[in-house]
Amino acid sequence: MATVVTTRKQGQGLPKIIYISAAWNIIIMLGSFALSYILFTQEPNKQLKDLGDNVRYFLALIALIPAAAAMYSVYGLLARRPGGRYASMALNYVGAVLSCLYLLHLWGVFIAFDDAGKALFENSFLLWGFVIAYAVYWLAGRLPEYSPSRRYLEMFAIGVAMLALIALLLLGGAVEGVWNVISTYGELQTWAVTIVVIIFAFVGYQILNQGDFFGETPDQRTSWQGWLMVSPNIIGFMLFFAGPLLLSFYLSFTDSEPGSIPDVIGFKNYGDILSLEFKTLDDPEANPQRALSFGYIPLDDFKIGNTRVVIGAKDVLFWKSLRNTIVFCMMLVPLSSIPALLLAVIMNSKIPGMKFFRAAYFLPSVAAVVGTALIWRWLYASDIGYINYAITEFVNGINSIFGTQIEYQKTQWLTDQGILLFSIVLLAAWQAVGFNTVLFLAGLQGIPTTLYEASFVDGANRVQQFRHVTLPLLAPTTFYVIVTTVITGLQVFNEPYALISSRPIPDAATTSVIYLYNRGFFRFEFGYASAVAWLLFALIFVVTIAQFRLQRSGSYDV
Repeated sequence: MATVVTTRKQGQGLPKIIYISAAWNIIIMLGSFALSYILFTQEPNKQLKDLGDNVRYFLALIALIPAAAAMYSVYGLLARRPGGRYASMALNYVGAVLSCLYLLHLWGVFIAFDDAGKALFENSFLLWGFVIAYAVYWLAGRLPEYSPSRRYLEMFAIGVAMLALIALLLLGGAVEGVWNVISTYGELQTWAVTIVVIIFAFVGYQILNQGDFFGETPDQRTSWQGWLMVSPNIIGFMLFFAGPLLLSFYLSFTDSEPGSIPDVIGFKNYGDILSLEFKTLDDPEANPQRALSFGYIPLDDFKIGNTRVVIGAKDVLFWKSLRNTIVFCMMLVPLSSIPALLLAVIMNSKIPGMKFFRAAYFLPSVAAVVGTALIWRWLYASDIGYINYAITEFVNGINSIFGTQIEYQKTQWLTDQGILLFSIVLLAAWQAVGFNTVLFLAGLQGIPTTLYEASFVDGANRVQQFRHVTLPLLAPTTFYVIVTTVITGLQVFNEPYALISSRPIPDAATTSVIYLYNRGFFRFEFGYASAVAWLLFALIFVVTIAQFRLQRSGSYDV
């Protein structure tokens, strides 16, 4: 069969679309070479110039990738190779997507999102139209299939939904938006980009339909269709994650600040962040700063016999924030995992109303952090907060029952430096318990009931079953919960930022992410903040790898 197909292809002439695609790819190749040449030789615009020549040269090399793909595509198409077709499809698809994004920018669509959101908020009552339409449609579905009433109710529901949509579009400025889009075609650039989008889409679609000519197999068709399905995520990752990630890695080796071209300074940022110095003092009453070298600040000190050891650091706040982050994780893991496991065990039993409780415990996990932080800020209030009120009433009850004289000094939850971090952990744990409960519940429901029955026959009680059956078989779920909780704890930012109203946030509540945020967006030290971010990434990576190693060494096989 393969021989027959090959002979047929070789006996055929090339379709016109192959020549058209090859010509278009040559234009793309020349355009890529021209763009790369401009980036290499000519003075860039201000935004690109502020990043330095290294970024410009890197982008010039990136601009050569489409040229290489277009060159291979031209050769493959003319040689009737499937690889040339796939390269042409990918090149035209990516080109169409990027051109569409730029065309939307020229239309002003991205800027109009704010106006559309504002209009939607001001006319939010129209959303009830969709609710009513759904309710009517659901009610119609309960009627017999061929009932006239069902058909009329479905038509009514669709009509209500369409009216609500039209009203939202009209009140949201859809007419003005369409007119603004039309007005952009007064510029030649908009016409040029639109034509480019059309050419990319037309050539890509026509090449896509040439599968039979290139002898495409069902497996090959399934393969490129799969890549097409994941392509939005891949393109989004490359544009909005991989690109900024590489830029931050480059900036971490520079002294990047606003208004100046960054200079490469090597590992100086990393050295300043990680620098520690250990000195000794014979005089226990002496100022620890006297023992340290210039540029170092006392971080901590302790005694070994009669000798006082002083630890100094160039960046004391980084080490304090790192300590806060590690302590935060150490408290968050048990406070969010152990209650979640107990709740999952309870909800795994057949008790009336379990569906309601499952939803109720999961709600904090989907609630907005800012809204919940405002509620917890009120709960933590020292004078009128419910937490202090509940503790006071509990202590008064103990005193009245046992005749004791216990006095409770109202806790300053958000101002006491010694308890501030614990207050943040309580909020974070309260939000994480629901999600962890769902994970543990899924793991419990995956344990075969025959194992519990066998252990019961062997004389095991509930506690023994939990220890010797549930916990070992729940180890993979527990490992996943702990890993995700640790990663979440190391990246904590929202809870302290939303809960603490004072700015800057006190040192006792400053975590690593908040610290790099302050260095980057308050002190505008982009290079230094990027180095902190990459060190935090390295820490998360090492901790995760260590957890995987420990889990593998203690794995349980059924």
